Amino acid sequence: MRTTIASMTWLLAPALLGAQAQPMAQPMAKKQMTNAEFTAASRAAAPAKIAANATVMRWNPTTKAMETLAAGTNGFTCTYVDDFGAGFCGDANAWQFMMDAMAQKPKPTNTAPGICYMAAGGQHFETASGEIKMTADSTTHAVKEPPHWMVMWPVDASSGIPTKPVPNGTYIMFAGTPYAHLMIYQDPATMMK
Repeated sequence: MRTTIASMTWLLAPALLGAQAQPMAQPMAKKQMTNAEFTAASRAAAPAKIAANATVMRWNPTTKAMETLAAGTNGFTCTYVDDFGAGFCGDANAWQFMMDAMAQKPKPTNTAPGICYMAAGGQHFETASGEIKMTADSTTHAVKEPPHWMVMWPVDASSGIPTKPVPNGTYIMFAGTPYAHLMIYQDPATMMK
């Protein structure tokens, strides 16, 4: 199965590792993972009970498509993004939300909230004032995120939920955009045993 997407840029904006957000160093070159290593790293993003039966997909730069490495049975799909050393694993609605963002659609097309896990953390691009942007530019720096999970559904800032990262808390990422969603700084690995 292949899902063609226009860009992996959006994946570089969210996603991975400490108790609080910290400035991110430049990534070092990594060796290419085997499919087995990639599958294990992708599934490490979710609680074990979910990851064990999740589909694993990998971006193929030659075909410019996501390719299935392991078929799952529970409706969750996991992948790993080399550029920031992180995996994410989402249900069908979260996966659709992500694919729409990567394809740079005007807004997500999922019709219900989705759940996405990033147990290894992630990174986002932040201005000096703490505003999070979807892509890096001359006004941003990369910031590490702790292990977290997300509710992939547009959330309005009028809800009173913070729009900047809250250590060990919840906030709205990309507030004011169609891709606003809840970030919950809680380690997915501790949620289900």
